[in-house]
Amino acid sequence: MLSSASALASPLSNAPLVDGVYLYGQQPAAAQPGSVYMVFEVTGDRTVGAFYMPSSSFDCFHGDISATRLDLMVVDSYEQTSHPYSLAVETQPTLAAGGAAPEFGIDGFTRINTLSELDERILETCHADQAGVI
Repeated sequence: MLSSASALASPLSNAPLVDGVYLYGQQPAAAQPGSVYMVFEVTGDRTVGAFYMPSSSFDCFHGDISATRLDLMVVDSYEQTSHPYSLAVETQPTLAAGGAAPEFGIDGFTRINTLSELDERILETCHADQAGVI
């Protein structure tokens, strides 16, 4: 079972997020009809995950993550064609226990701290689908 990352990047890392699983949504609450969500796993400066809407299909992606943007290749779930897609991100220092840690934000999305079983299944599917390209 995958677990949600609770810590942020350490000062020794160049990656804006620590390795782990993250969920972001257009709405601050999960499973809102008509809203887009992205669930993804970060490993170093690489990511694999999916964009989805509740009760709909999902499109897997893989790509690079930096302090300024996500550069992704999104795989259309029906045609299995890849399309480049970039999202602006922002990191800002915030106070955290023991010092300052960066707050990571994705333009148009809000971090959601709890993953559902659906999020985990979607992510597992994308890992399997993207295994040959990442």
